[in-house]
Amino acid sequence: MQDSADALVKLAIKAGDPYVAAAVHELATGASKRRLEAQMMGTRRTALSLARWEHTPASVLAALSGIGDDAVDLRLDKNPNTAAGVLSNLYVDASNKKNLDLTKLIAQHRNSEAGILKAIALHAEDAESLLALSKNPSANAEVLTCLSARLAEDELSVAVNKNIAQNISAPADLLERIYRQSDLHTQAAIIGHVNCPDALIAEAMDSEDLLVMRTLARDKRVTVDTLGRYARSDDAGVRCGVAANAATPVSLISDLINDRSELVRREIASRDDLLPVHIVKLLVDTDVWVRQRLARNEIAPLPVLKAFAADAQADVRRAVARNAQCPLELLESLATDSNAWVRAAVAYQHHSPPELLVALAEDEDVDVLSGVANNPNTPQRILEKLVASGEADVRRGVILNKAATRHTLLPLLEDPYYLHRILMVANPSMHELDKWNLREDPDYQVRFSVYRWAVKNIAPINARYIVGNEVIRRRRV
Repeated sequence: MQDSADALVKLAIKAGDPYVAAAVHELATGASKRRLEAQMMGTRRTALSLARWEHTPASVLAALSGIGDDAVDLRLDKNPNTAAGVLSNLYVDASNKKNLDLTKLIAQHRNSEAGILKAIALHAEDAESLLALSKNPSANAEVLTCLSARLAEDELSVAVNKNIAQNISAPADLLERIYRQSDLHTQAAIIGHVNCPDALIAEAMDSEDLLVMRTLARDKRVTVDTLGRYARSDDAGVRCGVAANAATPVSLISDLINDRSELVRREIASRDDLLPVHIVKLLVDTDVWVRQRLARNEIAPLPVLKAFAADAQADVRRAVARNAQCPLELLESLATDSNAWVRAAVAYQHHSPPELLVALAEDEDVDVLSGVANNPNTPQRILEKLVASGEADVRRGVILNKAATRHTLLPLLEDPYYLHRILMVANPSMHELDKWNLREDPDYQVRFSVYRWAVKNIAPINARYIVGNEVIRRRRV
């Protein structure tokens, strides 16, 4: 295994490609690592590019943090892959230089360590850093509590507490304290928070404020009596919440199914606890989106799906074709629909049989053909034909088809679209040598993907394939 790693690093050094060097950097040690870093940082432009690139490995970002370039550091602070240790070092540097831009970026970074975030909560003076920290979900309960307590008498507390009220990491006791001193908007956010104490939910149920009622109407902890009161509200937003609430009893569904707002009836049409009497009522609803939602609902019985398959609105017929319970007889009918989006839904439907997909493969619409290319039931001979399509979406459908064989996919190794070649590197149907032979691709992102794949699969790669380049070339398929 070590032989394979060493061979991979030697090849990367020989390639002289900064992106290939970045791909294998974590495997290298000593002089080899220094040579790779010289390739990556040979020009400032390359260093800046790697510091910003979202695919740059964490070990490379750590190496870039040591070159002492403020512009590089700024990009590292924005990169989601930058490791906690690197961010901690950058925070020390930012503090010494009083660099507020860097401090703000560290305050909002998801990988920042709790200790660093706590230091920012206790010592940062600029409002932007403190506001950024209050939104960061990586700020734990202790950090958020420290931040809120420190700013208790500060005018910034209103904005900070509003952010904390929406932060998933906010603890119940802090939410309760903020609730007592906040305006209605912040209180509504706290009521909708997953950590909101039950006592506050119970207290808020007496409120007549629309914002609070709209939030509570969707909460499963609300009592049936309260849901009944909300169902009689003049506000459609409140009634929508009741219609979408899984805890709403059947008796209220019977009332809301006749609601004057189509928004409420749409929520009802998506429920999985509808009675036959409800479905009969929704079947003839004048709103197309009510019928569309019922047509997608897997509890819709066959007679309803048949009726919707003949609906005047294409969106309703398409919903039938997308329904996981749609029977073959309706799929066959919808496969000849005049609307291409309806036919495309049949093409993507995993219950569509091979013979139906063969017929749809004669369609001229790119969305229909993309669905056929993506469907695992499509015969290989059809997929082999679609591989030569001039439409990138169709060819991508074949690449993403889990049933496509290596033989079918082989021509796509030379696809003109670089993203497709990257997808081929990740495709489990391809052999190791198929992927490895893309290592000299004209596009740097493809080359990077090949070497990253090699790093992650170093064990199954036989070293002789890598060290012996001539062996690989002779065995190329």
